Amino acid sequence: MIDLHTHTTFSDGSLTPTQLVEEATALGLTAVAVTDHDTIDGLPEALAAGERLGIRVVPGVEINLEHERITMDMLGYFLGGRPGAELEAELAELRLYRDERNRRIVERLAELGYPLGPDDLAAAAGDGAVGRPHIGEALVRRGYVGSISEAFERFLSRGAPAWVDRRRLSLGAALRLLRASGGLPVLAHPGIIRTDAAGLEHIVREAARLGVAGIECYYPLHDEATVAFCLALADKYALVPTGGSDYHGSVKPDARLGIGSAGLPLPDELLTRLERQPVDDRRS
Repeated sequence: MIDLHTHTTFSDGSLTPTQLVEEATALGLTAVAVTDHDTIDGLPEALAAGERLGIRVVPGVEINLEHERITMDMLGYFLGGRPGAELEAELAELRLYRDERNRRIVERLAELGYPLGPDDLAAAAGDGAVGRPHIGEALVRRGYVGSISEAFERFLSRGAPAWVDRRRLSLGAALRLLRASGGLPVLAHPGIIRTDAAGLEHIVREAARLGVAGIECYYPLHDEATVAFCLALADKYALVPTGGSDYHGSVKPDARLGIGSAGLPLPDELLTRLERQPVDDRRS
């Protein structure tokens, strides 16, 4: 059993890289990919923990992007050492904008009558980076809402009163930067991209042309029909089907480490097939 999509305190998860690897080991996983948003700073700690505990840690990242006004996420795997200078600069810019976005969200919450202070955010995020789930947790701690899910529904999701959009890379730029850094890019959770079946196939076809290696078919929010459709797209465009839990720890309690769609464990074969993809296969 493996998991190819997890987050730590270096982005918006509740566990440190070491704690995440320890939990994966306790559950009997053979491999876990650390794919924090817009940063690889947690990878050295995760890799060291993996070596100590005898579990494979796959170094990765998750990048938010946009294509033809549709937003999505791209996972990048097997980032050996530091990324290329251009990718590192882009990740730094994305993190700076995330901090600005957090500030604007907190300002909007205050205007709505739900003020949060720096101590509230620090208590929710600990020593990690602050993300929307931590803002949601701070709202819970202050008694403004009953759960993080309620915080998102009332304030933090797209279209809600405190929503602030984020900076994104283009599809082509994200794929080029990941490939140039030796990474294998995989389209994350395609089933929750805000488009219809025809729109999703258009995105997958364009991503395949530009160099994507795989598509995350097995994902907790994918139902049976969505998994089948994603597998068909993977087959049609010669992409590797992958899977992950999108585990964030306590800030996203419904996601369980090592579990993909339909409550089923993620098999080792998904990682084996992904590893067979040549890094320099750009498909363009």
